[in-house]
Amino acid sequence: MTHFDTMNTIVNKFFDNLPKSYVVYCDYIAHVISKELKANDTERLLSSVSRPKYDLTQEGGFASTKKTIEVEDRFGTKYRVTVEEVK
Repeated sequence: MTHFDTMNTIVNKFFDNLPKSYVVYCDYIAHVISKELKANDTERLLSSVSRPKYDLTQEGGFASTKKTIEVEDRFGTKYRVTVEEVK
């Protein structure tokens, strides 16, 4: 278990040294939206809700904190929910 304790210490030190404005919660917000949107669809109007998709470069690298969620209703209409940091 000492490996996890060491990793936790490293991660905490990393985030403690970041400027507070650097930490954004796009991943968390997109995760909550995608998970809860379908779970709270009591009228059964949605046929699918995707997992958040990351904004990546063509090479697969980090492009931005933006996340997108694809949603389709039971009539076939598609929607895109975007979560991104507003600067």
